Amino acid sequence: MKYLITGGLGYLGSMISKKILDDSKHHVTVLDKGLNGVDHVSSLLNNKNFNVVIDDIRNIDTLKNYLKDIDIVIHLASLVGAPLVSRKPIEAYDVNITGTEILTKLISRNQKYLFASTGSTYGKVEGICTENSPISPLSPYGNHKQMGEEIVAEKNAISMRFATVYGLSYRTRNDLYINNMVNKALIDRSVVLYEGDAKRSFIHIEDVANAVKFLSTQEKFKEGPINIGDSKLGFSKKEICIKISDQLPFSIVENNFDKDADQRDYVVSYDLMKSLGFQCVEDIDFHISKLINYYHSKFALSYDNG
Repeated sequence: MKYLITGGLGYLGSMISKKILDDSKHHVTVLDKGLNGVDHVSSLLNNKNFNVVIDDIRNIDTLKNYLKDIDIVIHLASLVGAPLVSRKPIEAYDVNITGTEILTKLISRNQKYLFASTGSTYGKVEGICTENSPISPLSPYGNHKQMGEEIVAEKNAISMRFATVYGLSYRTRNDLYINNMVNKALIDRSVVLYEGDAKRSFIHIEDVANAVKFLSTQEKFKEGPINIGDSKLGFSKKEICIKISDQLPFSIVENNFDKDADQRDYVVSYDLMKSLGFQCVEDIDFHISKLINYYHSKFALSYDNG
């Protein structure tokens, strides 16, 4: 199978590429602006089935050229996260919405199409969210993903509503909730926690990569939204901090002075994903220990006094 992965050099894309390339039957072309360079995926370039194209998804000529003979398109390219989208609204809209519109128009109905969405589309919900629950995003980022789902539905895409991702990647993100809390706990020995009772679901990036590969290879390609995560990994923000403190003692200071930029608060059902035959397997406590080791190593090799 021939894959095109937009945003394939990023946090998710680099790991998904690796998982797909583990099967020698598959070929992966990554289309990415390359804002973070290519050094972090240099080892993947040893694979004859991996190709990197540095360009913008809004470049129609490039898309037309590289969409030829592609079997599966995984669309990850976007500005992600509530704070970033709010800080750069014009650029975010142009990439997230206009870019998705351009790509979607060029995709053939014979090509499988997977779109990276988010559980943030649910917003604050009473009860348990399923794929049939109405979505009501509370941030511009969530709104963008809702609009993206509507756009890609024209080509019968799967919209993958990921839980909050955490863990180490070829290009690890420090701003993800669990990653960020581990880093703060290690460096500052304390965190200020806003709206600590807000609940959300979490998923390790290895499970994300495996889920995307699994969905892309299903013969019965079921379009529409699907929740990607694990009901066992539904925690409040405070519960996550307590989990981290079990391995790395630090002070948790709860404060109502401010509020989280991402106001989501929900419990999600992952029954549809399980019914298709996929289940998350990664252990959160183990991966918290790996994050502690990673951030401790970064701090130890630096010359910072913080």
